[in-house]
Amino acid sequence: MFTVSQTSRAWFIDRARQAREERLVQKERERAALEIQAHVRSFLCRRRLQRDIRREIDEFFKADDSGSSKRSALCIFKVARKLLFLFKIKEDNERLEKLCRSILSSMDAENEPKVWYVSLALSKDLTFLWIKQIKAILWYCCEFLEQLKPEILQDSRLITLCLTMLVTFTDTSTWKILRGKGESLRPAMNHICANIMGHLNQRGFYSVMQHCEGLLPDWDSLSPHHNPVRWCGGKRWYYQ
Repeated sequence: MFTVSQTSRAWFIDRARQAREERLVQKERERAALEIQAHVRSFLCRRRLQRDIRREIDEFFKADDSGSSKRSALCIFKVARKLLFLFKIKEDNERLEKLCRSILSSMDAENEPKVWYVSLALSKDLTFLWIKQIKAILWYCCEFLEQLKPEILQDSRLITLCLTMLVTFTDTSTWKILRGKGESLRPAMNHICANIMGHLNQRGFYSVMQHCEGLLPDWDSLSPHHNPVRWCGGKRWYYQ
């Protein structure tokens, strides 16, 4: 038989153990609640940031569409960085299309080096970032090509746009920045193009081109061009 003191002591120890367990459970609940709140706040903050960035990008392209003035290459570069920071192919496909059109438009400018998007490749501070950026943009173009259907009018226009981007930045022959005195820069620029092409190859460029077989007419009577984007598998993908 237990004495009264022993029973009281056992009861007291059991109560202390239960209280300790309850405190641990309560602390775990509080920790879990704080973690959930932190995740929710982080999610809402990211959503708000992404929404604000997309609004800035849309305002940029809206002003760009008005044609009031030509944007500098640096402006295009900065808005491209914002887009690539949060890019989702389903949500931002139209924004990427506008970015590509803006880039190609800058490359067509006459006698305006600060407007040419490729001019940033000559900046010591931006060369690496520019190469990284154009690689990302061109690969997204490749991903677009895998999804587009040429029988749809809107898709056929995007196919032309994506292929033009790939041709433009894997071949220096159309770069106005290399005309005249800029000719001395061609070897360095050709090296950059080779670097870009190597990156695309590693990502699966030629499998994309095989998927694109039949998207554009093929000119069998023409001899292959040195640009692998224009020529792949004996077919000419881009026509000037």
